[in-house]
Formats: sequence, C-alpha cells, structure tokens
Amino acid sequence: MSSDSETSRESQQSRLLSWATGCAGMRMAYYGIRLGLLKALEEAASGLTSEEVAEQLGLDARYVAAWAKAAFAAGVLDYDPASGRFSPAPHMAELLLDENSFHYLGGIPVSLAVESRLMDRVAECMRGGEGIPFAEYGQEMAEALAALSKPAYERWLPQVWLPGVEGLRERLADGGKVLELGCGTGIGLAVLARAFPRCTLTGVDSDEATVELARQRIAEAGLDERVFAEQMRSEDVTAEGEFDLVYAQNSLHETEDPSLVVANAYRALSEGGVLLVIEVRGAGRVEEAVGRVQALLAHMDLYYEIPQGLAKGGPGVGFLNLDEVRAMAREAGFREVREIPSDHPSFAAFYAWRE
Repeated sequence: MSSDSETSRESQQSRLLSWATGCAGMRMAYYGIRLGLLKALEEAASGLTSEEVAEQLGLDARYVAAWAKAAFAAGVLDYDPASGRFSPAPHMAELLLDENSFHYLGGIPVSLAVESRLMDRVAECMRGGEGIPFAEYGQEMAEALAALSKPAYERWLPQVWLPGVEGLRERLADGGKVLELGCGTGIGLAVLARAFPRCTLTGVDSDEATVELARQRIAEAGLDERVFAEQMRSEDVTAEGEFDLVYAQNSLHETEDPSLVVANAYRALSEGGVLLVIEVRGAGRVEEAVGRVQALLAHMDLYYEIPQGLAKGGPGVGFLNLDEVRAMAREAGFREVREIPSDHPSFAAFYAWRE
C-alpha cells in the first residue's frame, strides 16, 4: 500500500480523471455497438461523415455528430479533418465487433451498460443483503457474457484444458457422454459436439430464456440429434454413473449449493470419468486484487456474481479458488484435485476423476 508521501494529490486527481475518461469511452463504444454506428463505419471503405452515417441508419444527425466527436476524443474513432469523415480507430472494429476473434472485448461495454442501469438496485442489495435474479439483467447481458466467454470455449477448452487431462480426449473421441452444468447459451456444447462428433452432450441451466438461446444455437448448428439443453438446476441432477465428462465453466460459484453440485457430478460420472471445473482467476486475498484484470473481476463480483449467487439462495461467495474446489471435491468422494497449467490471464481449470 502506498503511503501519503508516495502518492501525490495530483496523481490521484489524474487517476480519477482517467476513470472518468475510460467510462466515457466505454459509453461511446456501447452506443457504437448498440446502434450499428461502428458497423456502418467499418463497412465504409473511406469512412463516413456523421451526417452520412446518421442518414444511413435513420438516426438523429445532431446526436450522431455528438457521438462521433466523443468517440474520436475517446480513441474509438479516427477522424479526417479534410473530408470530415470518421472511421474506426485501428483494431477497434475487431475488438468491439468480431465475436469470432480471440481478442474480442465488445461484451465489456455492453455488460457495463447493463450494470449501470442496476446501480440503484445494487445499492439496495448492499443495504438489505438480497440478490438480483438473472432475469433482471436481461437478454443483452446474457448475450454479452456468452460473447466474452466464447474464446475460452472455442480455443482454451478443446486446445488446452481437455488435453491437460491425460486420456480424456481419446475417451471422448471414442463416443463418450458429456454433461455441462450451467450451459448458458450453449457455446460450449456446440464446440465440444463439433470437436467430438461421436459424443452425446447434455447441458443444464436454471434460466429458461438462456436455455432457449442454447436450443436455438444447437438447432441452427444441426446438432440437435445428439446435443440437448434442459432447464434444470445443477443441484437437481440425479444421473448415476452415466457421463465420461462433467464440466462447469464459470458456473459452479453461481449455484445455490456448490458442494451439492460437486456431489451430484461425482455420482453422475462413470468409472474413470472426469469432473472439469473452470473458474475465473479472481484474487483470493484483498492484497492480490491489483491491476486492470483484477479490478474488472472484483467489480464483476460485486455487480453480478454475488447478487446472482444470493438470488439463487446460495452463499454469494464470488469466484472459487483451487482450495475451495478441492475441499468440495474431497467431501463428494474425489481423492485428488489438480490444476491444469495454463497462462490464461482470467481463467483457471481444475479437474478430478472418479476412481
């Protein structure tokens, strides 16, 4: 911790101003995504004036001119004074619009916009201790979270985490059965189904609207003959000795009773089957919450993870670490829990197997 002598008033003032400008930039990015402004500018080879983009999208020219100026000031857009045309700043279109890019970050301004609408609601929760049901965050939040987690599902899950468990890929390639706990909008189900065409996969999630999005994704991918999404709490899973892989990607901490969920997973696994738990690599101690990534994760704990857990009747503990997962796994009957080595900045993966 810095002492008063190490931290000047001017440096703290500068920090506050940087927060304000960052907030302004995120708002401009959100409007650019939400209203199609960035997409229109990206598709115009020579850029567009604010009047041209307003006319193209049927928006008010005064507001679009104000947005373009603020987006340029924030670094979201570039501007050519000679022509009066705007275009996305370098790499901004990929970072904010391309959900298939490993570097995609467009879900951040969207999720922050949703959270800003709930500021008073979170303040009420801080006074009374209640939670916020997922439905209050809305479909926009569900889609933003799904898009942000897509690279983890599409690259890290099949290319790093599954190969990190000896023999697991071979077992799935032979036609295993997979259960995802908290399947969300079905990204992981679709990824694994394509990677292992002989597998049968089932995902469960407690949110009805999210499950419908998962079913839609599965059907559009032509996978609905062997991939299924069911509305069910992970606490209510009753399968016994059925699955070769049970995995929970960034969902175990959101359940009402994580220990019961792990016990259900143990019972659902066949002999030699694997439980794979992927959790956000949040700071375990306050002094570890340093840097930009940890600042965002701690913020997410307050605005989303803890309210979600409390709304479901759970402890609202935020993200789970290895020691917490290990304790629950041993209580359920697993003998050992290991962490899969990786350099992912935000996620950690733990696994255990049923003997």
